[in-house]
Amino acid sequence: MESPLPTRLKNPHILLADDDEFIRRVVRHVLTGLGFEHVREVDSGSGVKEVLGTTPFDILISDVQMPGLNGIELLRQIRCGQTDAPRDLPVIILTSFSNTEVLSASLALDVNGFLVKPMKPATVNAKIIQALGERIPLRDVKAYLSVNTVLNTLNEGKVPDHAGVSISRPPQKHEPHPGRSVEVSINELGPGMVLARDILLTDGTLLLSAKHALGRITINRLQEMREVLKEKTCWVVQPGNG
Repeated sequence: MESPLPTRLKNPHILLADDDEFIRRVVRHVLTGLGFEHVREVDSGSGVKEVLGTTPFDILISDVQMPGLNGIELLRQIRCGQTDAPRDLPVIILTSFSNTEVLSASLALDVNGFLVKPMKPATVNAKIIQALGERIPLRDVKAYLSVNTVLNTLNEGKVPDHAGVSISRPPQKHEPHPGRSVEVSINELGPGMVLARDILLTDGTLLLSAKHALGRITINRLQEMREVLKEKTCWVVQPGNG
């Protein structure tokens, strides 16, 4: 199938960051097997910042748990304009869906996708094409600065039974009113819809609060995370009942 990307992005320059040489080798093998010729590797978050200062890249694929500057703080710095990369640089995070701290923080920082092991080439290709095609409606820097990137699960090197929530307030119950909200599947969500109830992860972590207006990028991420959402449907405000 013909790629929907502009010609200049059909063979993008990819920056791959992971402190594990074996993982980098595996990911590079997948990428080159897909025909991506321009792949550069670095082994740390600080290494990413150094390289971004000398070479333009079309997309960053980054691990989370790296010494010094972790991948989530790196993403925050990019979104805040604290690197030499464009603030809307597409970023894909290498992670496990078991770490809800990472998922919450990444979503709040407008991540462009997740890659989960084992990596299937077709999935990797689809994620890269989707990420390159997304255009982030950047928010004010203060919104990104408010996201917690000091994640206990990364410091401890393990995933707790109940990972900390990177959003400041606890989940609130919002019982849907039949006349004001409607239940829809994750696949039926559309840009501009407003949540009538919180969206939670399977362990109870608050992912998105009620009254949040959904954009296309957030919907894309929710569809990616479907397997770790507490409910496979959500309640949205009916038009005219905002």
